[in-house]
Amino acid sequence: MASVRLMSVKWFVLVMCLVAGCAKDVRARFPSQPDTPTGTLILALAQPASGVMVSVNGTLVVEDAHTERVVIEGVPIGTGEVIMAANGSDKAFHVWIDSERPTTVPLGVPDESSGFLKSLAGSLLTIVVYSLLH
Repeated sequence: MASVRLMSVKWFVLVMCLVAGCAKDVRARFPSQPDTPTGTLILALAQPASGVMVSVNGTLVVEDAHTERVVIEGVPIGTGEVIMAANGSDKAFHVWIDSERPTTVPLGVPDESSGFLKSLAGSLLTIVVYSLLH
């Protein structure tokens, strides 16, 4: 009986770890004035990313998130400057924010591990070439 209970606990822990590791939508609110007309900005990433940071008009609204979608409400209407960093790369762009409908921006992000692997391969190649030349 104890082994069945232990097995159930192990499965529960495994499922909880998998659920906790899944990317969840991030919702944030831009700190705008109450009387300012605002809209909603949606950043739709091509794949889940870690270390996601987003600033709008120089104000940090998302910090160190693991997500595939960022929804920022309360962004002042008009042209907004957006800077997003994810998986070790960053993008800066201007986007028009409308008050009547959410503004959605699809964004591609690099794989988490590709930067490290490329760096490692480049370092190894440099060492081999240097060794062959000297």
